Amino acid sequence: MITYKIVEEEGAVIIELSGPITRSDLEQLTRDVDNYIRQKGMIRGLIIHSRSFPQWHDLGAFLNDMKFVFAHQRKIQRVASVTDSKRLMIVHVIARYALSPEIRHFSYGDIEAALQWIRERR
Repeated sequence: MITYKIVEEEGAVIIELSGPITRSDLEQLTRDVDNYIRQKGMIRGLIIHSRSFPQWHDLGAFLNDMKFVFAHQRKIQRVASVTDSKRLMIVHVIARYALSPEIRHFSYGDIEAALQWIRERR
């Protein structure tokens, strides 16, 4: 399950992952992020906040997740991975070499530090 909020004054999207990710979760996230990008042109930062490695409800949800990542990567300046999950940390380390945004890891409890990093100029 994905819950999220767009913090307009920060130019950030904070995504909370809990439970299996569904296609409808990703469709709603995509609509809202696309609307924000149309209005502002860019997202300063995306914060992924998760206690554990996410699971997908089905293959379609996984494919929608990958589609979201590749479709939006050039419109997001920074991604903060806020987790203590070793598997998710490894995925984000690998993503540093394949995706456009600057990616940095923070411990699960350090969401405020992640938001501060998003605020900094690149």
